[in-house]
Amino acid sequence: MCGYAGLIFSPQSFFAKDLNSKDKFFAAASRLKHRGNEPIRKETFNNLFLAHFRLAFQGLTTNVQPMFSQNKKWIITFNGEIYNFPKLRKKIQTEFDYSFQTKGDTEAILAGFLNYGQQIKDLIEGEFSFVISRTDGTEVFAMRDPYGVKPLFLAFEGVNTQIFSNAQEIYLFDTKSINFSSEIKGLMVEKKWDRNGFIKQFVGLYEPIKTPFQNIIQMPPNSFLYAKKSGDIYNTKIQIQNKSIRNLLTAVEKNDNELYGEFSKRLSRSVHNRMLSEVELGVYLSGGVDSRVIAYEASQYYLKHKISKKLKSFTISFKNEVFDEANESLAYAHKLNFLPHVLQILDKDLSYSYEHAVYHSENIQPYTNGAAKWWLSRFTGKYVKGVLTGDGADELFCGYPSFQYANWWKFALNNREEKNLFDKIAKVPIGQNWRDTVYAKKFLNESKDPWAAGSSSEGSGEDFIESLSIWGVPHPLFTQIKTIATALLGADEALKFLKEQRESVSSWFSFGLKKDEEFLTDPNNTLMLWQNYFCKTHLPVQVLNWVGDRMEMANTLEGRTPFLSLEIKNFIYNLKDNMLIRGFENKSILRRSYKSKIDSRFAMAPKKQFGAPFLIEEKDLQKHQQNILLKAKETNLFEEKAIKDLIFVLKDPAFKKKSSPHTYTHLQSALQTFISFSMIDESIVKEITPKRDLEYEEKVLVNQKVF
Repeated sequence: MCGYAGLIFSPQSFFAKDLNSKDKFFAAASRLKHRGNEPIRKETFNNLFLAHFRLAFQGLTTNVQPMFSQNKKWIITFNGEIYNFPKLRKKIQTEFDYSFQTKGDTEAILAGFLNYGQQIKDLIEGEFSFVISRTDGTEVFAMRDPYGVKPLFLAFEGVNTQIFSNAQEIYLFDTKSINFSSEIKGLMVEKKWDRNGFIKQFVGLYEPIKTPFQNIIQMPPNSFLYAKKSGDIYNTKIQIQNKSIRNLLTAVEKNDNELYGEFSKRLSRSVHNRMLSEVELGVYLSGGVDSRVIAYEASQYYLKHKISKKLKSFTISFKNEVFDEANESLAYAHKLNFLPHVLQILDKDLSYSYEHAVYHSENIQPYTNGAAKWWLSRFTGKYVKGVLTGDGADELFCGYPSFQYANWWKFALNNREEKNLFDKIAKVPIGQNWRDTVYAKKFLNESKDPWAAGSSSEGSGEDFIESLSIWGVPHPLFTQIKTIATALLGADEALKFLKEQRESVSSWFSFGLKKDEEFLTDPNNTLMLWQNYFCKTHLPVQVLNWVGDRMEMANTLEGRTPFLSLEIKNFIYNLKDNMLIRGFENKSILRRSYKSKIDSRFAMAPKKQFGAPFLIEEKDLQKHQQNILLKAKETNLFEEKAIKDLIFVLKDPAFKKKSSPHTYTHLQSALQTFISFSMIDESIVKEITPKRDLEYEEKVLVNQKVF
């Protein structure tokens, strides 16, 4: 795991005309130093600058970057791990009589590209982003892994990034320069807000390419970029693999036990591949089935290789029992004979880490679990350099309440005879059939505290009815998005904005699938469509950012994600809905594949949301309000009235009493988002890095326990 930055430019680029470009580039790149534990390494050419910070796990003494090809005509910067690189090396050696000079995976990627060209994308397995450039600055090739575990941001000169809002397989454009970096803060371009992108991220319409900043995109997951210099410009192409997360039309008929056996074998291989390291690794451990299964397979790796040293596990603990999972984690750690490490944090500790988490995420982010994950990585990094995580399980196996809500929509409309969706609703309105109330009754208790439960919907079906009417697709979080948009823009402007997003939202829902109305509105496709959209938008932009790579690397820790492997990706593609959700049993195939291996009580325990409390303290409200009002004047992104009205409503006891818990929670989330926005404006736009209090951090870490 590493961090890198680069700039390739033509003689007509404004970078070529700025005599201080090189100094400015390395100053920006230095903001990535937290991604490595070695000093910066630099390479400069006439119109190509490169910088790299390394956190080494393989080829500790030889696998340095930026790395040249043997003929010195190409150079690579790379972040991540390629787990099948030994096989790739053998393949290249056999087919091309190539003699490797190093023992790591970086040279395998570079040699693979030089011998197989763009087909290298089909030959590597792992979590990665990399950029390979000609040293004369005439060509550049970049790739990002299938789920976007490893980040890569790009800034183009003279390109309207609005072209990236809608899902397409291929984007073609010309630019005079390409600035790339593992994080936005490492780009040397000026960060300016893009209002449309800002609003989308604020309300929760995450875009997998476009960002809230002008001229800056993130490289989409499962894609490659190729650019070649032609005169004074680079003819550039970004191509995304046009494939859905699942496809019911190709679902393979196998009995349940066959699927359970195949799945556990694939996951075992995935975990064991990710144990490949020359330095010690640990595992995150919570009270959920995801981390328990990863921990179990890691323990099997230790047994297989007769490793006597105990595997270390790491858990975050809260005094607030609603969020705490320490007891469940400890019980399981002792069952596996691990050496468990637990850190207890308080709300004031979360308030401290929140601005640091936001700074590293670079996202307008309302959730607070990233602040907890920041502490977990800070704590874990004291003992190991890398850790196995359960990231991706909720997305691939449908663990969130929104997935259960989508599955309920299919169930609720299943017995209505009319073919057309809107005819079904018109004849028997939602609420008049016993099936219509099943979801709401199931989650009645959780709705009393939606934030803690991770629930975003009351379950009335209104989300689907409105989103189908406005966007043409079934979006289970529509009411949440609409509520937050209204708080930001006002009712009329919010509705206008939402209607304008129809093409963008529907294109990402259907990417890799059919695009006709009958397919998109068919209730039987609701779960698959939502999962497809979530994995292409929320997963790389929000989840893997906020509680994945960015929070690990904030504290120079590598996170490895066994669920997000090609083994599991290819397996999931052919699964039917009932392998993921059975009634209200989420992550069904994961639970049932492992209930005999890890004990039924550990495998079948209900999901407990990894969360943390809101960080909106009454004593800090006035300070936050003043700061946000100042940002409103400076940026012109929203009206000052929006934040004033929101705080007034949230402080009104009568409003809280008469509003639904979900509505009130959505508005609290909007306020938390305003706070996050003000932090992003300060730290990313104005480039004022939040100060660390290392003495305070060490005092918090004293609350750790090693059992």
